[in-house]
Amino acid sequence: MAARNVFTEMWRTIMLRGLASLVFGILAFIYPGMTLAVVVTIFGIYALVDGLLGLWGAFSGGSEGRSMGGMVTALAGIAAGLFCLIWRDQAAVYVVLLIGLWYVAAGLLQLAGAMVLRNDIDNAGMLALGGAIGAALGLLIMFYPKDATTAILWIIAATAVVVGLILLFFGWKLRGVGKRLAGA
Repeated sequence: MAARNVFTEMWRTIMLRGLASLVFGILAFIYPGMTLAVVVTIFGIYALVDGLLGLWGAFSGGSEGRSMGGMVTALAGIAAGLFCLIWRDQAAVYVVLLIGLWYVAAGLLQLAGAMVLRNDIDNAGMLALGGAIGAALGLLIMFYPKDATTAILWIIAATAVVVGLILLFFGWKLRGVGKRLAGA
């Protein structure tokens, strides 16, 4: 009974989270460029801070903490962070290109796996088809990065709206259950 009360008392919080998600989704649909700029800026800040901390760690750890790989990684983080903060529009395109490249690589790997294992697994053709579709999607993203950016933002916005509506509905249901339990 105590666990039920804990969950039913959370209805306000769940509804507020749902409302926040719904508002974010609607704003992302209305202002997709601003949404992308915020995501790129947050990533830029993260990469810059992570790189600076990595560099600080490499130099403050003494000779045993210093490695060429660690310093290169830290400097790459600093460069990526500055790039995202100074040239947001170009950074957004490169992030989308990286997503496209990942889809191509993952799709080709899946396709190769299906070919190699075709005699060992059931429905290897479906695995191959999935790999081919993934690789084709990656190529589309790479050839049309600006369109892909818009599509990705629409998916994020739509997901936020759907999640927001589900949380609002769930919060409303929890409120009713809480009232019913309080009256019992």
